[in-house]
Amino acid sequence: MTQLKRKQKINYLFFSTSFFILFCFYITFYYCTKMSTWGRIKAKIVPPKTAEGEEQTESYFIPGALVTVLFFLWGFSYGLLDTLNKHFQNTLGITTTQTTYMQVAYFGAYFVISPIAGLILKRIGYKKTIILGLLLYVLGALCFYPAAMNRVYGGFVGALFTIASGLAILENCANTYIAIIGSRRWASLRINLSQGFNGIGTTISPIIASYAFFGGNESQTGNLESVKWTYVGVGCGVFLIAVVFCFAHIPEFDEEAQMKAEGEATGEVVRRASMKSPHLWLGAITQFIYTGNQVAIASMFIYYATIVGDYSDSFSSQLLALGQMCFTIGRFVGVILMRWFRADHLLAFYSVGAIIATICAIAINTREATYTLMVILFFESIMFPTNFALATRDLGRNYKYGAPILIMGVGGGALFPSMMALTKDHKNIHLAFLIPLAGFVVEFLYAVFGSKWVKYAEDDKEIATSDDDKNSTTYAK
Repeated sequence: MTQLKRKQKINYLFFSTSFFILFCFYITFYYCTKMSTWGRIKAKIVPPKTAEGEEQTESYFIPGALVTVLFFLWGFSYGLLDTLNKHFQNTLGITTTQTTYMQVAYFGAYFVISPIAGLILKRIGYKKTIILGLLLYVLGALCFYPAAMNRVYGGFVGALFTIASGLAILENCANTYIAIIGSRRWASLRINLSQGFNGIGTTISPIIASYAFFGGNESQTGNLESVKWTYVGVGCGVFLIAVVFCFAHIPEFDEEAQMKAEGEATGEVVRRASMKSPHLWLGAITQFIYTGNQVAIASMFIYYATIVGDYSDSFSSQLLALGQMCFTIGRFVGVILMRWFRADHLLAFYSVGAIIATICAIAINTREATYTLMVILFFESIMFPTNFALATRDLGRNYKYGAPILIMGVGGGALFPSMMALTKDHKNIHLAFLIPLAGFVVEFLYAVFGSKWVKYAEDDKEIATSDDDKNSTTYAK
């Protein structure tokens, strides 16, 4: 009875803290849209044109808030993945290696579908592409029903691939849209703020899954009824979101017109970056490595806590949930700090923090060393969205082609967990963390050097009206 009460208190703490963070994000997002600096620049931005070719003044708060809801979806979906691994292993009697097929299908879909998503986005626009991604998500969720009825593990893997394909399309749309709907100066802030909802979904979904799949009791693993109806329910909820987007006004955006207008407003010389620019391709490599780091550290968290910390599996799972909460809080703190610090500088600082915490996880062999993993999760929080914003900066009309290159980096999640697991099995858990350590060093180098290595389109005329300082950097200071 005492253990049950303790679990209820912990779950209450998770839920209350998550909803508090959600409220803080809403207030911060609203505040950011009212910032005087952004407001002055936004007033000068050329708005999208109507079908008749006339300009009109638009507010992007409502469309931006709707698109931000999508970030919660893939955070929630990713949070269910580890719980599904355990449930399928218990119910279907499959091996640990076989459970990794779901990770390969899930993260591999991002690598395969992202280039196609960019072409679709360029062809039919943001609104229709978002609806397409949501419907793919619904299709994948409903496919869990026949897979559960027939107890076919391959069916679940295929359903997850379909869900991840929809999410890959949504990520390409949502990250790009949030990055471009305002001043370039605040792109990293906006995308970190929206990505915070991803962290909330990742934090609360394991708690919901523990009751949906196990009824609050992990011994109830005899059938797949709970999985079947949980995903049917999720599919119905996502379908309702798709219906909302069908009736919502999601205006298109002229990226080059925005860059020109912002140059006129600020007096900067603004030019379009080339698709061959090193800052884009180095950013894609960094994104691949970072995503692999993030997924691998989360997958090794419980192993580290049980081996080094000598904690029970249940307590280690609670620590992982708290670590995911630290991840969400770290992203929120990053949003606040970006009001005063440049995104590349803050990314370098967070990278150093992650490097130091990882060194401690490698070098220290006490129970308390487990908590260094929570520190790592805090400092890695802003890396994905900030990488995206820095690597796609000033792409102009190439935005819809450049963004998929960054989203393909999510495919790193299919590779790095296996690398860490092999190192753990053949060496030890401490040496396994040398892999994310190297990844965080790469992250630091990109923040300090790679993100500034911008090559501009050779055939491009200056977008800004000023003819001064042709070689000036386009980064807003």
